[in-house]
Amino acid sequence: MSSGQGGGGHSLAFRVMRLCRPALQVDLGLRFDPGDLVQGEDSYEEDHGLLSGLDVREREGVYWKRTELERPIDALGLSGLLVLPQSFGSIYLGESFCSYISVGNHTTHDVRDVGIKAELQTERQRLTLADSTKAPMDYIRAGGRHDFIIEHDIKELGPHTLVCMAVYTDWDGERKYLPQYFKFMASNPLSVRTKVRTVKETTYLEACIENSTKSLLFLDHVRFEPQPPMTATVLEVENENDTDSDGPLSGLLKKIKVVKANGGIRHFLYQLTRPSGAPTVAKAEGSNTLGKLEIMWRTTLGEPGRLQTQQILGNPIARKEVNLHIVELPSRVLLERPFLVRLSVSNQTDRHIGPLQISMSQDDAQGVSRAIVVNGLWTMVVPQLEPFASTDFNLSLVATAVGVQKITGIAVVDVRDGKPYDTLLATEVFVEPE
Repeated sequence: MSSGQGGGGHSLAFRVMRLCRPALQVDLGLRFDPGDLVQGEDSYEEDHGLLSGLDVREREGVYWKRTELERPIDALGLSGLLVLPQSFGSIYLGESFCSYISVGNHTTHDVRDVGIKAELQTERQRLTLADSTKAPMDYIRAGGRHDFIIEHDIKELGPHTLVCMAVYTDWDGERKYLPQYFKFMASNPLSVRTKVRTVKETTYLEACIENSTKSLLFLDHVRFEPQPPMTATVLEVENENDTDSDGPLSGLLKKIKVVKANGGIRHFLYQLTRPSGAPTVAKAEGSNTLGKLEIMWRTTLGEPGRLQTQQILGNPIARKEVNLHIVELPSRVLLERPFLVRLSVSNQTDRHIGPLQISMSQDDAQGVSRAIVVNGLWTMVVPQLEPFASTDFNLSLVATAVGVQKITGIAVVDVRDGKPYDTLLATEVFVEPE
């Protein structure tokens, strides 16, 4: 596909061809009659005499003698040619770049001690793909050549330069160095957009995958790898490709996840859950790492591609310095009978905190007396907590009304300056009559 001639008196020259699967060539110049879709052209000729004035070459159209096939390929209306692109073509991130390199001696003299090296250079790095300079070949005969194949997974966008170099001794004993350069661009085949929604304790991640290439893509799988300890469940989403047709092929298209060329999209929805008691805040303050998307696809003739997104972040989470939560509730709560609730208070910082005061207000925000109140002192003190340490304690409560009641109004503050840290989430209990 790309070649270079030896210049400046060089005996050798590189030729480079990208190895890729060919495409079927359809001859659009062939005559097509819409009537051929419902009946063969033989019937037209017999019934209407429409083809009597055409020579043999003009009559051999796409669907000529469609009902009398001589070869199975005739039914497709294709010429059967497999055509290789005449340039490096479109090279995309996540695909494998495979190239056939040939270094040929175009002179009438042999060259000796031939060392060959192939490098791929990008804006960030230089990779050696082949190197025989430490063990050079004895010679390349006049008119002969040496061929080899290189392969590399494209992991960077932007310009790439394939540098082919040869060091050899010419027929007159002169040591020569030949570099040749073959440039191409790596583009992004997919555009991935994500949306994160949080409903109570459940997070939903929607991923929209858009095809930026000029051909169909067939998604092998789109897998979300959640950040531990979270788990991900795939939820079915109706995509634009799923609603194009109600015919017999629509179910197949949905199953193989076809993405149309030039902006076709598919949506994926994941439900992310976190085990109870697992930490909810990442080490980086205010961030919430959800995980990565891994996308694998194939082109129309089966060439594979693979991409993995960067870490997807959820909605920022306000970091608590101190966390107060219920560890254990009694199995039964009786009216006007004291019961113990086991609570835990934890220091979620890297410094000492406390002493801490745990208190429960007698009335709610509207000034209405609570149905569950403290049995005894309204406050208690927890000793100073070490960094990332926690401690459990029992709180004696009593219910003043039957039915479903809420334990609320319990808060933790700093004893020294009264700084509020956390308030216990409302917890429902069922109060039985004595």
